[in-house]
Amino acid sequence: MIALKDKISIHNDPWEAYKEVEKFGETKLSNIEFTTTTLCNMRCAHCAVGYTLQLKDPDTIDMTTILKRLDEVEHLSTLSITGGEPMFSKKSIKETVTPILEYAKSRGIYTQMNSNLTINYDRYEPLIDLIDVMHISHNWGTIDEFAEVGFHVMDKKPPLKARYKLYEQIVENARRLSEAGMFVSAETMLNKSTLPHLEKIHKEIVNDMKCARHEVHPMYPSDFASDLNVLTIEETKTAIRQLLSFRDEDTWMLFGTLPILPCSMNADDLSFLDEVHSAKNVTVRNDPDGRSRLNVNVFTGDVIVTDFGDETGTIENIIDTPLQDVYDKWKQSALNQTINCHCPKVKCLGPNLLVKNMYYPDVDFKVNEKRMNNK
Repeated sequence: MIALKDKISIHNDPWEAYKEVEKFGETKLSNIEFTTTTLCNMRCAHCAVGYTLQLKDPDTIDMTTILKRLDEVEHLSTLSITGGEPMFSKKSIKETVTPILEYAKSRGIYTQMNSNLTINYDRYEPLIDLIDVMHISHNWGTIDEFAEVGFHVMDKKPPLKARYKLYEQIVENARRLSEAGMFVSAETMLNKSTLPHLEKIHKEIVNDMKCARHEVHPMYPSDFASDLNVLTIEETKTAIRQLLSFRDEDTWMLFGTLPILPCSMNADDLSFLDEVHSAKNVTVRNDPDGRSRLNVNVFTGDVIVTDFGDETGTIENIIDTPLQDVYDKWKQSALNQTINCHCPKVKCLGPNLLVKNMYYPDVDFKVNEKRMNNK
């Protein structure tokens, strides 16, 4: 029997790490993200995993092992599929992506696919009933920026007209999937390139692509995209305040990995957070990486703490180690202790490592935690 799932909404974000804290009193391993391909038809300048991309996928580990390890995760509630471009290879879709998604459906687990939406629509259509959230990064101020930045690290780029066509296909696919009933969530990264175009990007996401949610995350230098022009905290606050002034209030806007935290001693930081939390249809998500999520590479079985593998490296391998054991090891690590804080009054689980290293390298968040909880 397939378990029923509640509808995703601002009141039910399955990827919110605080859900486990409210239920169990502590964070739990509830989300596994699978890297299912090393192939991609783009080479974005801002790609967090660009260094891993290849021209041919290696052999995967046995699917029986993958599903066995998922069976062992007691509190598993969400699964994410990422790449590369997970929809690029028909072989990968058939042999890896679909079995994982079907497993999730049988267990009543929410699923998300991270796709660039440039693939022909008929490849997405058969998976509509298996995917709860179709997640796309949409950072393009102009079609020419897409044509350049989206293929920036590609030695031999497709013809310009072909790149323009892919952009049009992104918008069309998002709209068609949304109209077919899929929850499409478009993420925009805040950096110096997107800053001048935020209103245009937001309106395209809402009006042309018909997305159910606009996610906004500051961009941090990580791995492949380590030379990005990131925003200061003041620039980030200004950008988000601008977004709140012109956004469509009927569309869910989700902010994640914010570098502005409730334990700040800066009065404007706290005022900013009040503005965000009081805005209509706006949520702020605690970062799941390292709290509730691990990433598994289906080719090697290696496990990393998602999004900052360059910080932690491979923790363990699922071929010989259960995922729960990997998670327990990470939680006990010295590195995790630098960000392992919790302020119940504001439901905050602190920064992830990227945020801490970028903006707060000398801040002891355990000290901040004690101050906040003694108020």
